[in-house]
Amino acid sequence: MQKIGSINPSAKVLLESIPLSKWSLCHDGGHRYGIKTTNNSECFNGVLKRVRFLLITALVKATFFRINSYFVKHREDANKRLLEGCMWSEKVTEKLAENVKWAAHHKVTCYDARRGLYEVVTGRGNRLGSEVCRANSISSDQYVDPFYSCGEYHGSYRSSFHPVPDESYWMPWMDPGPDDGTILHLQSTHRSQAIWEGEELKPLTLRGHMKAFKAFKVPEAVLTYVNNTQFRGITRFCYVPLDADLITALVERWRQETHTFHLPFGEATVTLQDVAMLFGLRISGRPVTGSSEGGWRHLCVRLLGATPSIKAIKGSKLKLTWLHDNFQNVANINSQYQLHCHVRAYLLYLFGALLFPDKSGSTVSLIYLPLLENLDQIDDISWGSGVLACLYRNLCKATKVDCFEIAGPLLLLQLWSWERVSIGRPDIVRSRVPRQAGVAYPLGSQVLTGLDPLGCKWLRVQRGFKDHRLGLVVIRDLLDKMVELQFVWQPYTPSVVQHLSPICVQDQAEWTVIAPLICFEMVEWHFPNRCTRQFGWQQMIPEMGSTCTRLHGISRKGDWSGNYETMHQESITKWENRMSNIVEPGLPFCSLINFEDEYFEWYNAITRRIITPLSQTVNDDYEDHHYYYPTAADFQILTQTSMVTYNTTQEMISNMPDDIPLAQYAMIEKMRNMSLNSLVNTGQGHLINYQEPRPPSPPRYDFRHLAHRQQVMTQETEEAESSQRTRKKGKKRN
Repeated sequence: MQKIGSINPSAKVLLESIPLSKWSLCHDGGHRYGIKTTNNSECFNGVLKRVRFLLITALVKATFFRINSYFVKHREDANKRLLEGCMWSEKVTEKLAENVKWAAHHKVTCYDARRGLYEVVTGRGNRLGSEVCRANSISSDQYVDPFYSCGEYHGSYRSSFHPVPDESYWMPWMDPGPDDGTILHLQSTHRSQAIWEGEELKPLTLRGHMKAFKAFKVPEAVLTYVNNTQFRGITRFCYVPLDADLITALVERWRQETHTFHLPFGEATVTLQDVAMLFGLRISGRPVTGSSEGGWRHLCVRLLGATPSIKAIKGSKLKLTWLHDNFQNVANINSQYQLHCHVRAYLLYLFGALLFPDKSGSTVSLIYLPLLENLDQIDDISWGSGVLACLYRNLCKATKVDCFEIAGPLLLLQLWSWERVSIGRPDIVRSRVPRQAGVAYPLGSQVLTGLDPLGCKWLRVQRGFKDHRLGLVVIRDLLDKMVELQFVWQPYTPSVVQHLSPICVQDQAEWTVIAPLICFEMVEWHFPNRCTRQFGWQQMIPEMGSTCTRLHGISRKGDWSGNYETMHQESITKWENRMSNIVEPGLPFCSLINFEDEYFEWYNAITRRIITPLSQTVNDDYEDHHYYYPTAADFQILTQTSMVTYNTTQEMISNMPDDIPLAQYAMIEKMRNMSLNSLVNTGQGHLINYQEPRPPSPPRYDFRHLAHRQQVMTQETEEAESSQRTRKKGKKRN
């Protein structure tokens, strides 16, 4: 030991801290009671004989079944001997009988029975103990190690193996959630369920008319008139390519039950605030609703001043090409009536191409036209809430397994993602339009200070996609691994807002209303209380509000004729009284969510934690044909394991006694630091309640104390050796 200490002092300290009994005995929870270490490892040599050459699967099976047979055989033997009343195992009983046989040839002389002092003269063999016991009528059982008793023998093989069921009965080694299905009760019909079960769903087909919007040339008089309404910011928009992979990946995380995206760290959604900031639409006003009672051709004549051809109109749907051919780039507008007709046509074109596009791909619904009859009152309508209702409804429809396309204001969704989510976000390289002299561009784009909404910063610029052509599987996997640092809770900072149009913040008092959003047949609830971090407040467990499955079943299929204002009177009343149901400001949100946070524990139980199936790979969707292996499941397991390891070791260190061996403390501290580094390096350090470790107590790192311990141990060793020498001298004298 001294030689080891001279080479490596810490190794000597570690060895001295281990009790001497552990050098010779195996402590495995009592399954092999007191058995010698070498015997414990060698007793299975016969069981595992001739299996090394097998393949790994066969090797595992052979090991499993052979060890099971070994345990069954010895367990039954132990049960049989216990029923027969035997005290010892069969081999021990035979050994004792053999010892008694050989002891019959010994001669025993007693000197002091009380002290157990005898003289034994051997005849055959050297089994001394058995003859002493026989000669003095002493039971030899008390001198046999209890380990050899039938009770201990039975205890060694009491544990049973269990048969491996067919793979169809296996529980999933990783459950994607939800653990509590009371919130996400539509999981069985959700896209994420089909994806997890191995169904390959392609990206959704995006049904929009942005390209048609690009081609419409607006007369100057019409544009001047519209610029005096809340649609002035919308007129600044132009064609933006939509990312089907990104939008589909977001749809897979959208939940109809909550009207939110379920991300790994909490819920987020497109709110009325986002509509106001990105599109510059009003929130205050009466809902977007009215009648659908027909007479569409006559309505076009009265409000548009032109009669659509038979091919241009079908039911309540009007072809956008008819509006394009009849109302764009008109040289002369001679009357107020003509101007109003052109303004209505242009706004109707905006509705069909950008704000309320349907799945037809080429038409706009004339149901919106009556709302444009009195142009002086169009600013009294809450177009922002209507657009958001349309987006919510189309997102809810697209989450169904049997849905393969999506419509609605998808540009709003994409701009929301670009502003808040780093995954799939392009970089603004430079403006494609030459900057005007003397005009400031504080947002680095073509946003006109004080005139445009924030969404315009992504227009008329060259965008560089660092994640371009990643594909749906890759974006899905990145969202599964997404950490909170990759999401911007509050992108609308004062330094950004001060450069936007005043209309963007005009209705900010209504951004957090809990109310139904109405757009004719569509009634969708707005739940800002589920994502209060987007407004700068700490997130609490929200009260559950129903999104009403019945309302989602109402549609305009078959050109239903009726009055939606009457049908949804209850919802309209709630919208009118929306200011009485508003989310009150909470505590300021100033840090990332913590693993021990009450909200996170609740959310982790009710959410769908992962979308990517465990067996999915990608190889054909890329030009370079490189394989991509999703690692979201590995990431989740690493995070959960690291959190458990860190919290366990941290608790051990906090409650550790001062006299614990230095090496043991160092090992536990190393495990704690490794798990901490794992969480921090993956952006998940905020999930644990990490605190700076307390200064270690002096005895633990005080080398003077350690030297004192070694001195005491040396002194105790010398005393023990001295005592042993004294006993040996006494025996020699006797």
